[in-house]
Amino acid sequence: MGLRLKFNLVLLLVFLVGIGVAGGISHELLYRNARAQVLAEARLLMEAALAVRGYTVNQVRPHLLDKLDTEFLPQTVPAYAATETLATLRKKYPEYDYKEATLNPTNPRDRAADWEADLVNAFRNGAEAKEISGERETPTGPALYIAHPIRIESPACLACHTTSDMAPPTMVKTY
Repeated sequence: MGLRLKFNLVLLLVFLVGIGVAGGISHELLYRNARAQVLAEARLLMEAALAVRGYTVNQVRPHLLDKLDTEFLPQTVPAYAATETLATLRKKYPEYDYKEATLNPTNPRDRAADWEADLVNAFRNGAEAKEISGERETPTGPALYIAHPIRIESPACLACHTTSDMAPPTMVKTY
Protein backbone atom coordinates (compact mmCIF):
# COMPACT_ATOMS: atom_id res chain seq x y z
CA MET A 1 0.00 0.00 0.00
CA GLY A 2 1.54 3.26 -1.17
CA LEU A 3 1.85 6.51 0.74
CA ARG A 4 -0.63 8.24 -1.57
CA LEU A 5 -3.31 5.59 -0.90
CA LYS A 6 -2.76 5.77 2.87
CA PHE A 7 -2.99 9.54 2.77
CA ASN A 8 -6.21 9.40 0.73
CA LEU A 9 -7.77 6.82 3.09
CA VAL A 10 -6.90 8.94 6.16
CA LEU A 11 -8.26 12.04 4.40
CA LEU A 12 -11.45 10.16 3.47
CA LEU A 13 -11.87 8.93 7.05
CA VAL A 14 -11.38 12.46 8.44
CA PHE A 15 -13.84 13.79 5.84
CA LEU A 16 -16.50 11.18 6.74
CA VAL A 17 -16.08 11.78 10.49
CA GLY A 18 -16.30 15.54 9.90
CA ILE A 19 -19.47 15.17 7.83
CA GLY A 20 -21.00 12.91 10.52
CA VAL A 21 -20.16 15.32 13.35
CA ALA A 22 -21.38 18.34 11.37
CA GLY A 23 -24.59 16.48 10.47
CA GLY A 24 -25.23 15.52 14.09
CA ILE A 25 -24.65 19.07 15.33
CA SER A 26 -26.81 20.54 12.55
CA HIS A 27 -29.62 18.09 13.30
CA GLU A 28 -29.57 18.95 17.02
CA LEU A 29 -29.53 22.71 16.34
CA LEU A 30 -32.40 22.47 13.85
CA TYR A 31 -34.39 20.30 16.24
CA ARG A 32 -33.90 22.74 19.12
CA ASN A 33 -34.83 25.73 16.95
CA ALA A 34 -37.96 24.02 15.60
CA ARG A 35 -39.03 23.03 19.11
CA ALA A 36 -38.45 26.57 20.40
CA GLN A 37 -40.48 28.00 17.52
CA VAL A 38 -43.42 25.64 18.11
CA LEU A 39 -43.37 26.40 21.85
CA ALA A 40 -43.32 30.15 21.10
CA GLU A 41 -46.34 29.77 18.80
CA ALA A 42 -48.13 27.68 21.42
CA ARG A 43 -47.43 30.33 24.07
CA LEU A 44 -48.88 32.93 21.71
CA LEU A 45 -52.06 30.84 21.34
CA MET A 46 -52.29 30.45 25.12
CA GLU A 47 -51.97 34.22 25.53
CA ALA A 48 -54.72 34.62 22.95
CA ALA A 49 -56.89 32.29 25.03
CA LEU A 50 -56.18 34.38 28.13
CA ALA A 51 -57.12 37.50 26.18
CA VAL A 52 -60.42 35.90 25.15
CA ARG A 53 -61.04 34.96 28.78
CA GLY A 54 -60.39 38.54 29.90
CA TYR A 55 -62.59 39.95 27.17
CA THR A 56 -65.40 37.61 28.19
CA VAL A 57 -65.14 38.56 31.87
CA ASN A 58 -64.88 42.30 31.27
CA GLN A 59 -67.02 42.93 28.22
CA VAL A 60 -69.39 40.04 27.52
CA ARG A 61 -70.42 38.67 30.91
CA PRO A 62 -71.65 41.99 32.38
CA HIS A 63 -74.18 42.32 29.56
CA LEU A 64 -75.57 38.82 30.11
CA LEU A 65 -75.63 38.58 33.91
CA ASP A 66 -79.33 39.45 34.17
CA LYS A 67 -80.21 36.55 31.86
CA LEU A 68 -78.36 33.99 34.02
CA ASP A 69 -81.24 33.93 36.50
CA THR A 70 -83.51 32.32 33.92
CA GLU A 71 -81.12 30.62 31.52
CA PHE A 72 -77.51 29.46 31.75
CA LEU A 73 -75.42 30.92 28.93
CA PRO A 74 -72.08 29.14 28.53
CA GLN A 75 -70.86 32.17 26.57
CA THR A 76 -70.50 33.97 29.92
CA VAL A 77 -67.91 31.43 31.09
CA PRO A 78 -64.35 32.57 30.23
CA ALA A 79 -63.03 29.02 29.78
CA TYR A 80 -65.88 28.20 27.39
CA ALA A 81 -65.18 31.32 25.34
CA ALA A 82 -61.46 30.54 25.10
CA THR A 83 -62.06 26.88 24.22
CA GLU A 84 -64.64 27.71 21.55
CA THR A 85 -62.49 30.44 20.02
CA LEU A 86 -59.44 28.22 19.75
CA ALA A 87 -61.58 25.34 18.45
CA THR A 88 -62.55 27.65 15.59
CA LEU A 89 -58.90 28.51 15.02
CA ARG A 90 -58.04 24.80 15.06
CA LYS A 91 -60.10 24.29 11.89
CA LYS A 92 -57.37 26.18 10.03
CA TYR A 93 -54.45 24.99 12.18
CA PRO A 94 -55.29 21.39 13.16
CA GLU A 95 -51.81 20.73 14.51
CA TYR A 96 -52.59 22.94 17.52
CA ASP A 97 -55.06 22.03 20.24
CA TYR A 98 -56.23 23.79 23.41
CA LYS A 99 -57.89 22.32 26.45
CA GLU A 100 -58.55 23.60 29.96
CA ALA A 101 -58.12 20.22 31.58
CA THR A 102 -59.23 19.74 35.19
CA LEU A 103 -59.79 16.73 37.42
CA ASN A 104 -63.37 17.57 38.39
CA PRO A 105 -64.73 19.90 35.70
CA THR A 106 -68.11 21.53 35.46
CA ASN A 107 -68.17 20.79 31.74
CA PRO A 108 -67.38 17.10 31.03
CA ARG A 109 -65.36 17.96 27.91
CA ASP A 110 -62.74 19.56 30.20
CA ARG A 111 -62.08 16.32 32.12
CA ALA A 112 -58.34 15.60 32.12
CA ALA A 113 -57.03 12.54 30.31
CA ASP A 114 -54.54 10.39 32.24
CA TRP A 115 -51.47 12.26 31.00
CA GLU A 116 -53.19 15.62 31.61
CA ALA A 117 -54.11 14.56 35.15
CA ASP A 118 -50.40 13.98 35.77
CA LEU A 119 -49.75 17.58 34.73
CA VAL A 120 -52.57 18.92 36.93
CA ASN A 121 -51.14 17.03 39.90
CA ALA A 122 -47.63 18.28 39.10
CA PHE A 123 -48.95 21.86 39.27
CA ARG A 124 -50.76 21.10 42.52
CA ASN A 125 -47.63 19.62 44.08
CA GLY A 126 -45.31 22.36 42.80
CA ALA A 127 -47.25 25.54 43.46
CA GLU A 128 -44.45 27.70 42.10
CA ALA A 129 -44.47 26.03 38.66
CA LYS A 130 -45.64 28.38 35.92
CA GLU A 131 -45.21 26.07 32.92
CA ILE A 132 -44.54 22.47 32.01
CA SER A 133 -43.65 21.37 28.50
CA GLY A 134 -42.61 18.09 26.99
CA GLU A 135 -43.33 15.44 24.40
CA ARG A 136 -45.65 12.48 24.49
CA GLU A 137 -46.27 9.67 22.07
CA THR A 138 -49.59 9.61 20.21
CA PRO A 139 -50.92 7.23 17.55
CA THR A 140 -49.84 9.74 14.89
CA GLY A 141 -46.34 10.26 16.33
CA PRO A 142 -44.75 12.45 18.97
CA ALA A 143 -46.70 15.49 20.15
CA LEU A 144 -45.24 18.50 21.88
CA TYR A 145 -47.30 19.98 24.70
CA ILE A 146 -47.14 23.05 26.89
CA ALA A 147 -49.23 23.45 30.04
CA HIS A 148 -49.94 26.33 32.40
CA PRO A 149 -51.78 26.00 35.71
CA ILE A 150 -55.36 27.17 36.07
CA ARG A 151 -55.63 29.12 39.27
CA ILE A 152 -58.84 30.64 40.61
CA GLU A 153 -57.73 34.07 41.74
CA SER A 154 -60.82 36.18 41.13
CA PRO A 155 -63.65 36.11 43.69
CA ALA A 156 -66.09 36.23 40.76
CA CYS A 157 -64.92 32.75 39.73
CA LEU A 158 -65.85 31.28 43.09
CA ALA A 159 -69.56 31.67 42.32
CA CYS A 160 -69.30 28.66 40.02
CA HIS A 161 -66.15 26.97 41.32
CA THR A 162 -66.89 26.18 44.94
CA THR A 163 -69.84 23.93 45.71
CA SER A 164 -72.91 23.29 43.60
CA ASP A 165 -75.17 25.08 46.10
CA MET A 166 -73.11 28.25 45.52
CA ALA A 167 -73.29 28.00 41.72
CA PRO A 168 -76.04 29.62 39.66
CA PRO A 169 -79.05 27.26 39.63
CA THR A 170 -79.32 27.43 35.84
CA MET A 171 -75.72 26.22 35.51
CA VAL A 172 -76.28 23.36 37.95
CA LYS A 173 -79.34 22.34 35.97
CA THR A 174 -77.36 22.36 32.72
CA TYR A 175 -74.43 20.31 34.03
